[in-house]
Amino acid sequence: MMVPQDANEVIPAALTSVGSLLAYSDDPLGDQLKGINGAVLGAIFVTVIAVGAGFVALLPKVGTASFDLSAEEEDAVLRVEGGFDAKGWEKELTEQGTKGYVNRKRKAEEAKESYQSTVESLKEMKDKSLRYSEADLGFIACLLRAAEPQVGNTMVDLGSGAGRSTLGAATIFPGFKKVTGIEFLQPLVKLSNTYKGKVKGKKAPVEFKCADFATEDLSSYDVVLASTRYLNAAELGSALSTLQSGAKVMTIDQRLGSGFKLITTVDDPSGDLVLNTGYVYERL
Repeated sequence: MMVPQDANEVIPAALTSVGSLLAYSDDPLGDQLKGINGAVLGAIFVTVIAVGAGFVALLPKVGTASFDLSAEEEDAVLRVEGGFDAKGWEKELTEQGTKGYVNRKRKAEEAKESYQSTVESLKEMKDKSLRYSEADLGFIACLLRAAEPQVGNTMVDLGSGAGRSTLGAATIFPGFKKVTGIEFLQPLVKLSNTYKGKVKGKKAPVEFKCADFATEDLSSYDVVLASTRYLNAAELGSALSTLQSGAKVMTIDQRLGSGFKLITTVDDPSGDLVLNTGYVYERL
């Protein structure tokens, strides 16, 4: 479901050149600064330079490290990233991340608003935030490695959004018998399916399902990915309670309680101001 994630959220570029701010390509996002008064822009740039001078001192400490991936994992990550941001304009960076990410987030917001407009009261509304985010695929690769899935296992991604983590897992570990993404918002399920053919190369079979994961029976899955910190804890706990003993659960910034044994943790090596921790649990 359009679900959220923090460092799961694509990390905004720390500094963006003036050229990239002013020269957006002809794409669905449009030129965000078109028509802004020149004097206003001048004032903005002076402020950016002043703030930037103080911030530059932090740069050696911020975002200088990355996840230590094998050649196969790195190739898989690049193929997924290339599938989701395939066009030139999609690869361009903005203050929020790539334009491809910004465009997917926009579509997710539209899907959320469309759903919320059909609900009569907040009490009836499912997951009132429905925030969209995308997990770092390097983080997903390290979590999968720690979970040690076996060839022929099945995996489910809870709150799969536009399908990036789902296709990421299927590409990073193609030995899965099947990887299923469960997403609450139908437009995002439809969007997810458009990326299946865009991620090239070997990957496990993938299915996207429109459903409320809180009411799903997960007993047929060997591995679960719950990669965002904003999932409702009670609903997540209810869904995970249906798992068979021995099933693995991968989370980011989400600890599990009784009924689960912590196997290992995976730290975010980016050195960013906000660090995230991945957890791998086993169902008792």
